[in-house]
Parts: sequence; structure tokens; C-alpha cells
Amino acid sequence: MSKKALKVTPLIYSVLINDELDHFTVSQMRDAYLAKVCSGIDQNEARKIVYRQILRLQKLGMLSKQTSDNVKEHCYNKTELFYQVGLRTNRANSKNDEKANNPLEERLRRCEVDLLTSIAESEEYMRLYESLPELKEHLECQYTKSRECSSKLLGQIKAIKSVMLHQSKNHL
Repeated sequence: MSKKALKVTPLIYSVLINDELDHFTVSQMRDAYLAKVCSGIDQNEARKIVYRQILRLQKLGMLSKQTSDNVKEHCYNKTELFYQVGLRTNRANSKNDEKANNPLEERLRRCEVDLLTSIAESEEYMRLYESLPELKEHLECQYTKSRECSSKLLGQIKAIKSVMLHQSKNHL
């Protein structure tokens, strides 16, 4: 194998190099990875991403595997080759990814705040309905509009999270 540093994603690089992770299980690396990822990626998906990277590094001889009776307790260690070859990340792509994700993250935060506002509004209409039954028709109408708004916002949040998850998968 050549001595050219192996290119990995910024998050994997951060976990293995910046956090100095060594002698780890897949679960430990997954947890470290999840602590760094911004988007709403679930544990199972994160485990798959991390495991693919571990297998890749193991096949290249950069990680060695210590087997255990329990599959979940298999440990991976950095080899001498890992330290000789090293890892690198494409910083330019990393910055572009962050710039592309920031508008989505901002939009997600705005939608989440709007959703909380809409839910609070719905709850207030319910309280007002109990104390002002003479305004039943108006309050029911406003409550329904508020609930519809909440549903739309929830749909927007799910869509944005889906796009962010897709982007994070494509960049790994």
C-alpha cells in the first residue's frame, strides 16, 4: 500500500484522529460519531455507516480486530500502518457541506419554533374554549386552523430532516 493518506469523511476523521479513539467497539465508535453528527440520524443507520468505515480500514490493514465471544464486544485497534499512512479529509468539501447544511439547519430550527408556537396556540384556544363557551364557534375555527398549521409544520420538519439525512449519507 502506498504511503498516501487515506481520505475519510470529516466526522470519521474527527472520531479517529481528534478524539484519539483506539481499542474501540463498533458501538463506542457509533456513539462518538452520533455525538458529532448534526442531523437526526438514528442509531442503526449510524452503526451501519461506522461499521462500513471500520471494515474498509480493517481490509486496508489500518485497523486490527480482536474477536470476542460476543459479536458486540469485538474490539478494533489502530495498527502501525494506520499511524504511518494516516487519514485525511477533504477540507474544501467539508466546508461546502457545512455551508449547504446551514440553511437547512436554520430552516429546521425556524420550523421547530413555529411548531411549538402553533401547539401552544392550539392549547390556549382549548383553555379559552373552557372559560368562554359563548365564543365556541370562533374558538373551534381558530383551534382547527392552528392544528392544521401544526400538521403542515410537522410535515416540513420531517421533509427537512429527510433531506439532511440524505445529504449526510451521500457525503459518507
